[in-house]
Amino acid sequence: MLFQPHTIPLSVQRAYGVTILKSMAMTGGFSSAAVFRATTSDGRELAIRRTPKPLALPPERLMRLHGLLHQISQSGFQLISVPMIPAKTQEKVDRDENRPVAPWLLVEDCIWQIEPWMPGSSLAGTVLTTSHLRAAMSALHQFHQRATEAVRVIGSDDWFLNATRPSPAVLRRLNIVVELRAGLLKKLQHRLREDPDETFRGLADRVCDALTTWLPWLQRELTALATIMFPVQPVLRDLWRAHVLFTGCEVTGLIDLSAAASDHVTVDLARLFRSWFGADVSCVRNAVAEYQSLRFLSEPEQRLLQAFDASTVLLSPVTWLRRRMESVDSTNSSGDVIARLTELTDVAGNFRPLFESDINPMRQF
Repeated sequence: MLFQPHTIPLSVQRAYGVTILKSMAMTGGFSSAAVFRATTSDGRELAIRRTPKPLALPPERLMRLHGLLHQISQSGFQLISVPMIPAKTQEKVDRDENRPVAPWLLVEDCIWQIEPWMPGSSLAGTVLTTSHLRAAMSALHQFHQRATEAVRVIGSDDWFLNATRPSPAVLRRLNIVVELRAGLLKKLQHRLREDPDETFRGLADRVCDALTTWLPWLQRELTALATIMFPVQPVLRDLWRAHVLFTGCEVTGLIDLSAAASDHVTVDLARLFRSWFGADVSCVRNAVAEYQSLRFLSEPEQRLLQAFDASTVLLSPVTWLRRRMESVDSTNSSGDVIARLTELTDVAGNFRPLFESDINPMRQF
């Protein structure tokens, strides 16, 4: 569906010095969050992001993320898109190169950002070739290397640092598992058995069954990993198949980078591989082997990857179940929600650990 230029406020267009001829909403989130693909009067294609202010990242983190992406781009890595700076702000930058600048605009209580639209298309795992996989692993490995170097140049902060410490993602996921086992899972089961949407209700039952089976094992794994020191550095954290763009067999874009922060590199592998290959553990293992041709993973790092893989599969549907449980909507879920939850449920229902075999998932501590 095409939207008229007024979808992008004129004040935003003027601030960035662009004239939008046409724009299309490519994604739409909750509370008016959206990404538009826009064409300008001078033929450029832009990605225009609108985020309600209450949902936006803190300004300090946005500034640091922009600084990191800018430094990575300056190092010669051209697979990421760096947000543009509003024209008037750019004039101040030209006069004072050391002046910190905000690459966003607050209009109509929304944060607006504009960046070049990256070329290429995402691919499903069913059409992914060895050449595609090799190119994706090379691009991701290069990003991790450039991001590490960027931190050395611009300095560390609370979000982007190079350090040796327990993985923050392990601690977050362990908290979710503990919450589920302390009563949230039973609450989800009870509430969603009364959900008016029969399809959603059936999917929720399957997810809860998988969680009941595997949560004791997952809690044990995450608990053991929570005190191990790992190298952490800037990673993407929200990397899945829609965020890796290919032109032919080459990667031409890594997009939607706002979730980036420091953690272990395997956090990027887990979600990406499962988004491509679902419950096909053999394909995931092959992808891990391809990555290890670029960066060797020690035994503790492989166990970390296995825990990330498991928590990605088992915990991803929980967000959808909680959202539905907390909603006052008594109508059937949208087709998009059912399609996404069906995909996640099929993987969770067929989950097996990545490397270990002969596991009794119900074994207690």
